[in-house]
Amino acid sequence: KGYRLCQHFYGAMLFSDPAIGNYYKRFVRDYMRYHDEIYCAAGKVVKALRKEGADRGFEVDTETEVGGFSAMHIRRGDLQFKSVKFGPEQWWENTKEIWKPKEILYIATDERNATFFAPLKEHADIRFLDD
Repeated sequence: KGYRLCQHFYGAMLFSDPAIGNYYKRFVRDYMRYHDEIYCAAGKVVKALRKEGADRGFEVDTETEVGGFSAMHIRRGDLQFKSVKFGPEQWWENTKEIWKPKEILYIATDERNATFFAPLKEHADIRFLDD
């Protein structure tokens, strides 16, 4: 009652026989993954963000395809400890030194209230999946 698995499954499960443990770890690694459609959709989002970043003058490495924007994964709905559930002002204070001026900041989140991030929009050019 009230427990959560806030880690990878293999950190919480112990198999007395290492061969069996390795079997199940490989099984999860090899067969439990997102469908190709999800990877393709994510690739389109990343491509659009890189293009917008490059249009703004940010360098995008053509070999590694890195650059043009930064991203954050802000989880809000599944946090069990209230001390780690804070507002956008605190997110900005904790991370403001790593963002470049006019850089696009993509936020992946489970927060359903879009106005929650309004204070963050004062400092950064934010994009969401819905954009």
